[in-house]
Amino acid sequence: MTGLAVMGLCTAVAALGAPAFIPAPAPAWVPGCRATGPVAAAVQPLAATPVPAVVTGRVAFHAFLATPGKGVQRSISLGDVDAVFPLASAFKPLVVRGILRDVDAGRLKLTKKLATTEANRSIESYPKGSNDVRELARRAIALSDNTASDILHLAYGPERLAREVRAKWPCTAILNTTKAWWAAQAGLLGTALGPDTLGALRTAAAAPFDERLRTAARLIAASQRVRAPVLEQTLDDYFHGPTYTPELELYVQPTSTAREFTQVSLQAYSATDLKPATRAAFRSMMQTGCCRPKTPRLATTYWGAKAGSGWRILTLTGAVDLPDGRSMAYTYLNDQSTVTDAEDIELQIRPVVTWIETQLITLAGAP
Repeated sequence: MTGLAVMGLCTAVAALGAPAFIPAPAPAWVPGCRATGPVAAAVQPLAATPVPAVVTGRVAFHAFLATPGKGVQRSISLGDVDAVFPLASAFKPLVVRGILRDVDAGRLKLTKKLATTEANRSIESYPKGSNDVRELARRAIALSDNTASDILHLAYGPERLAREVRAKWPCTAILNTTKAWWAAQAGLLGTALGPDTLGALRTAAAAPFDERLRTAARLIAASQRVRAPVLEQTLDDYFHGPTYTPELELYVQPTSTAREFTQVSLQAYSATDLKPATRAAFRSMMQTGCCRPKTPRLATTYWGAKAGSGWRILTLTGAVDLPDGRSMAYTYLNDQSTVTDAEDIELQIRPVVTWIETQLITLAGAP
């Protein structure tokens, strides 16, 4: 779950722990995916220091430093950076960036009003009435508003975004709107999946990409017949009930690996494919995303960030520009935590963000 709770808890303080942390091994059903390109070809990564003691479950972290004209110079890692994890709301910058490309192409205006309806309303707080594209984009990033993100995602076209992402980043999958994946996990999409939700989605996840897209289209359509208050209550019951399985998260939520999503973040946050005005708007928006250090120790000229959280999940991603012209990007992925409530796992944001900054300082200063 991501939203206002994340922003409110970004100032929470928790103690860093000294004991070493060994990430939980990936179960047999967790796939791996080796990224290609400059990140995969980077030099042997530095070893990250142990994460805060409050962290439990499966963790992967990857960050790299790039120099203009020279590409990736070095990286730092923890855990299996090629294991696939759920991204939670960390995918939302890709939705907003796509929408802004449509603005540049004249297919959409920032002033165009899009309405919130029973069909497109997702869980948690939501924008009432009709709101323009600029406001929905702001809410999707600054507030991690699920409904605002879904409205933009539907306007852009879920299949269109899924194909574009796959073409650039084959280890990253963004197939469903937030409402569709939450409704699937809650077991409310039997009309699209039949009585065995887990079995149906396990089969769909192993199918060819075009079939996965058809399944996603059915889930998105079926989810629009589910009322958001019913979804939120049923979902909460599911996560605290005996049928919960983290396996399902990898079948319906957006997914990637720490190695590849770091590459995604650097390219996405740089936004060099946008026109100057929309690029400036996007990069400014990303500076409102959660979360950065409250009192930074790392000297930067830019720090864009986006968090995602949910029941047992916390993700933190971002991109940083240094005063000397170099850039860094990072991805922190944590699932299967023993902390079951989103509000409680969000208490880990501050210590983990402090830990991430420490890794970036090491990366920037390493010889």
